[in-house]
Amino acid sequence: MAVEAQHADAGSRPLISVRGLTLTYAQRRVLAAERTETVALRDVSFDLVSGKSLALVGPSGSGKSSLARCLVLLERPNEGKILYQGQNLLTLSREELKVARREIHLIFQDSGLSLNPRFTVEELVAEPLMIHKAFENKPEIDRRVRTAMDQVELNHGFLARRCSELSGGQRQRVAIARALALQPKLLILDEALSSLDLSTQGQIANLLLDLQAQYSLAYLFVTHDLLLASVMAHEVAVIREGRIVQHDMPAIVLTANLQPVS
Repeated sequence: MAVEAQHADAGSRPLISVRGLTLTYAQRRVLAAERTETVALRDVSFDLVSGKSLALVGPSGSGKSSLARCLVLLERPNEGKILYQGQNLLTLSREELKVARREIHLIFQDSGLSLNPRFTVEELVAEPLMIHKAFENKPEIDRRVRTAMDQVELNHGFLARRCSELSGGQRQRVAIARALALQPKLLILDEALSSLDLSTQGQIANLLLDLQAQYSLAYLFVTHDLLLASVMAHEVAVIREGRIVQHDMPAIVLTANLQPVS
């Protein structure tokens, strides 16, 4: 593991620092009294600074999604720290967490499952603004919704549509717009491109790169696609059985994983 990769942009304060994160699940076998533990994450650590991307690559069941869920506190790790702008999210009060929850967003592989099918696109993009009480009046909310739609390059004619009327790529753009409405600093993309066809995948990837350049967003790409990760990310971390086993520049990781195992 290269020290240079781990501490890239050492002069910049990390937006998020994960230290020693460990997550286990207790399981009870059918017709058995004893419980067993499954380790999802083992002593995971990394830094991510604003304007940069880290790709987390690994096979199914390696712990990628568990880590993504921990970072937005959908899972509570057993050990470790999640330092966001120097504050440990795991020790903050509910009130103190409000700011971080506005600035860190998780976008799933199938946005259709996370978007309320009864809502119009306008209602979907406005929903996080309402939940977080980001603006005091409807004109301000409407303005922010339309700005977010412009950012993801969806014309305002889509505002009256529902999810069932959108393509997969359009749904992902809506999911990104929902996050952008709150002006986030970190997007966690959990296999967010993997369900799209290659053409649409390229379009969304280019959109994400443009948004990062404009707004200095930090991205954590969770993916099983090493080649996509090498194109999209500044650094790549390979995770296996819950542990990061390699963390380096994309070209180095890609080359190492293309070599045959002796």
